[in-house]
Amino acid sequence: MSGRLKQVRQVFLDMDGTIYHGGTLFPTTIPFLDFLKERGIGYAFLSNNSSFSTAEYVEKLRGMGIESGPENFYTSTCYTIDYLKRKCPEIRKLHLFGMPCIRPEFEAAGFELTDTEPQAVVVAFHRDFHYRDLCRAAWFLRQGVPGYATHPDVFCPTDLPTWLPDCGAVTKCLEASTNVKLKVLGKPDPGMLVEAAARRGVGTGECLMAGDRLATDIALGVNAGALTCHILAPGADLVVPEGIRPDYQVNNLGELKRIWEHV
Repeated sequence: MSGRLKQVRQVFLDMDGTIYHGGTLFPTTIPFLDFLKERGIGYAFLSNNSSFSTAEYVEKLRGMGIESGPENFYTSTCYTIDYLKRKCPEIRKLHLFGMPCIRPEFEAAGFELTDTEPQAVVVAFHRDFHYRDLCRAAWFLRQGVPGYATHPDVFCPTDLPTWLPDCGAVTKCLEASTNVKLKVLGKPDPGMLVEAAARRGVGTGECLMAGDRLATDIALGVNAGALTCHILAPGADLVVPEGIRPDYQVNNLGELKRIWEHV
């Protein structure tokens, strides 16, 4: 297995639980990124969290001491946009159930965001919605408008004394109340890694996916044929999936770095 590390040209990293937790950067993160730079290996951050824009993620990491740009990120919002443009080019008008900060990303991609006569409903992680927003999305779904969810996570990790129901929980609510199934994108859909790798000119077989959730991060890598590294974090998975086996399992990125140094 160590031999496959020699073939890795691109590393994709989950964010919360992998490079930081809440507002605290793990001490092993920057040394690991420096290690990749020294070896000429590219890296990017893959996040299912669609409640923040790419620009906000750039600023968040800058505040933690990591200089990056939009090219270093690929979120479930990015994948949803790419998926719709590639698979459903006829869809141009969207009803977006999501944070205002991600609206410009859809608009920049050429989509019209509307509350009347949409061609599709997109459900993202919305941290500030009113009940009427949920009802409006449900109404369109009941009228036969197809629905897409940016990702399946039912909760979002936090270091604060609260619990954060995520996009997957709202998706299940909408499906139960409308009897309509949504197309769920994001990790572990292998297309997300395929698209992210293609943007960087590599194949998925030349990639390593590292993250703390077996059900999303590691399943994504396995489904896409990439090398995988599971960062052990208690409580990362509410339900541990069967049949998902990472290639490596470590406590932090520092341990992965030490393994890689001896390859």
